[in-house]
Amino acid sequence: MENFHKFEPTIKIKFKHQFSETILLSLHKVSKNFIYKKKHTRKTNSSAIKYQLVNLGHQLGFRVYANGLKDDELEEQRSKYGFINREFLYDIHWYKDVENEFYMPEKIVMVAESELGDRRKGDKSKKRNPAVKFDFQKLLAANSELRLMIFKVIKQNELQELNLYFDQAIDNCKNLTKNSIFLFACFIFESKTLHFTEKIKF
Repeated sequence: MENFHKFEPTIKIKFKHQFSETILLSLHKVSKNFIYKKKHTRKTNSSAIKYQLVNLGHQLGFRVYANGLKDDELEEQRSKYGFINREFLYDIHWYKDVENEFYMPEKIVMVAESELGDRRKGDKSKKRNPAVKFDFQKLLAANSELRLMIFKVIKQNELQELNLYFDQAIDNCKNLTKNSIFLFACFIFESKTLHFTEKIKF
């Protein structure tokens, strides 16, 4: 089982996917400036995360779909990149189309789900962190080079149960191809730190 580690931008680590470190650096920047400030709501935090990763995807040369962008951010995307940026199956989606084409995906590089809540509306189960687990299921169905799950917990000890769940879910999903890569990024509110792990389907 791959455990979670505190992300330290100055410490060099060998990552399993070429964009994992770049993504974590981007999320660390958001967390430093935004996530842990009490005045910012869950919706505002989610929007900040998505906007950061949308811009990062474009900087890396990909086309990007995302949900939860503000009207001015959507207009900015349309004027810069020439198409309407909306949710396409996942919260965030980096991909490449066939050259000079639209709606003709050649490669899906990264799909992400971001869930900063705990419980799903109407959820009557007694499971811990059901909102995170519900969204993670979507990544098990994804066909992408990298699957990214962004979430938050209040205390670090909550990560142990979630980490075990992620391992079991990946292991039990028979449709996942061998060597599928997952990146997990967790904001811990008590310590105001970003923790991460990568997992591979064996």
